[in-house]
Amino acid sequence: MSGSQLNEQQYEAVHYRGGAMLVLAGAGSGKTRVITERIAVLVERHVPEDAITAVTFTNKAAKEMRERLKKRLGPLARRLRICTFHALGLNIIREHAHLAQRRDGLSVFSPAEQRSAMRSVLADLKLPVDSDQINRVLQRISLLKNDSLEVGDGSMITIRERYDNLLTRMNAVDFDDLIVLPIRLLEEHADVRALWQSRARHFLVDEYQDSSKTQYRMVQLMAPVGSHLTAVGDDDQSIYGWRGAEVRNLFQLEKDYPGLQLIRLEENYRSTEAILTAANTLIAHNRERLGKSLRSNLGPGKPVRIWNSPDADEDGRRIAGDIKARRAVGEAKGWDDFCVLYRASYQSRPIELALREVGVPYHVSGGMSFFDRAEVMDTLSYLRLLSNPADDLAFMRAIARPRRGVGDKALGLLADFAWEQSCSMLESCTHDDLEHRLSHTLRAFGLMVSDMDHRFTYGEPDDAFDALLEVSGLETAIRDEAKDDKEEERRMGNVMELRRWWLRSAENGMKLADFLQQLSLFADREQDEPEGQVRLMTVHAAKGLEFDHVYITGAEDGVFPHKNALEENRMEEERRLMYVAVTRARFRLTLSTVVARRRFGKEEKSAPSPFLKEMDNDAMRWVDQDLHSDEAKEEAEAHMAAMRDILAKFS
Repeated sequence: MSGSQLNEQQYEAVHYRGGAMLVLAGAGSGKTRVITERIAVLVERHVPEDAITAVTFTNKAAKEMRERLKKRLGPLARRLRICTFHALGLNIIREHAHLAQRRDGLSVFSPAEQRSAMRSVLADLKLPVDSDQINRVLQRISLLKNDSLEVGDGSMITIRERYDNLLTRMNAVDFDDLIVLPIRLLEEHADVRALWQSRARHFLVDEYQDSSKTQYRMVQLMAPVGSHLTAVGDDDQSIYGWRGAEVRNLFQLEKDYPGLQLIRLEENYRSTEAILTAANTLIAHNRERLGKSLRSNLGPGKPVRIWNSPDADEDGRRIAGDIKARRAVGEAKGWDDFCVLYRASYQSRPIELALREVGVPYHVSGGMSFFDRAEVMDTLSYLRLLSNPADDLAFMRAIARPRRGVGDKALGLLADFAWEQSCSMLESCTHDDLEHRLSHTLRAFGLMVSDMDHRFTYGEPDDAFDALLEVSGLETAIRDEAKDDKEEERRMGNVMELRRWWLRSAENGMKLADFLQQLSLFADREQDEPEGQVRLMTVHAAKGLEFDHVYITGAEDGVFPHKNALEENRMEEERRLMYVAVTRARFRLTLSTVVARRRFGKEEKSAPSPFLKEMDNDAMRWVDQDLHSDEAKEEAEAHMAAMRDILAKFS
């Protein structure tokens, strides 16, 4: 891509040669293009590739940046450090593991594994271990680690110390540690700090509005005042306050980096002018923002439609009928040009039923992740144990799959023995002093793991993986427990997919520990986007996506904005969430409301969302109020065309 393809503001951001810079990039303004082009220009200016570090928040975004740069730079892109915040943190911990009281092959615990570890801690302290209590405690500890909660009673300090010590003993970290531990290393060790600052002479941060307090501290340590920091973000799209994101980090930059260059990207390449007018006038009601106004590169477009239905079921039927009509008259190439957005996942039910009734294929985003499937977790537990023998959680899952007659009581005794001997549960299995009626079973398991470790270290990757499935008995168990041939094929297909990933990684020279740590960073649990189906998803899940036709359902007071936000005075974040929803649409945007909505078994009257009044009325078309408008006539014609298309199939 040549510089001539950039607009004036993009060109300024790409070629800026000063110190710190904030690129305020509106929705659809080409921010990924700008950040990747800036990296390419730095390389072409002979900045060493190893002195450039770029971080973002999802694996998908990091992958897209890497692929664009690979096309742009070829082999020069290989040494560029482009990853998520958590991947960068893991790299720092791995390189300086001994300083973080860790060893090679450390495990990164998933949320499920965190809950298991916390259950053990609470049980030892004779505290309740029900799921709600475990989740509450983990949430408070996460807030404590991220400096988002003041230290309260002493019991929480004790729980955190026990929890952190348990993770250290198992040579493990959780996702908060991937930020907290690197900060500690950078703060306490001048040589570590100097090394990583040299690797981030040019430090670029994408989606900066999603950063937390601790992530901002990490940015400051990697890129101190006077360095070349490029932050790209949009205060109007900061929608993750509930998980620690701080929109104020954008405003703080100017105070912490004197002389900060501010560049606004306001030319939008995604949405029509009508959609952007609605978005601009809506977000202008927020006070806590740096301010910008998007302008369309696509022309005026159709007005934003608003319609009102008697109830959620009728609303679902109306949306489904409109989707089918638009498709029938050729306004969309495929079903995946359509997306239905909602504030909360429970709102999808009437939409799903209506789409099924008219035979429209759809996909609800946010289903079970590949990594949460039992057969995948079982296989990974063996691989994790091979990589990190101190991972007692992996041990407990592996020894239970398949069943070997080792119950909870036996595992409890084994855990006590391991604690007394200051070793892991796996090491205890082959300890000379172990005396237990199941000692033969435990010893056999320990020897089997040792043999598998040798195969993975010295054997062929495919042979080692296949031997693990066979010798452990895992493949037989997966097949035997399947209800039918279809389930057996699906479950083994998932295991074979994991095998394929392992072989591909091994071919690229990756060791087992590296492979597992890479998989653990898929924390966002991103899934492949389905093709040929209407997408149904929450607005939070839709950030970063775009569709030709978007329907925002439930534009009602108490639904969107959510009633909790109204009670907690979080209207500005709710407004940003609606802004994100609106700016997902390219050509057609519809907002729907209902007269009455059923809540907790009772039917309650609904009032339109206050956000509808905040959008410029000239950009809107209230379809039900103006039955003689061109928009209403066009909608009726589209529905008639759809009906003719359906009837023709039966004639």
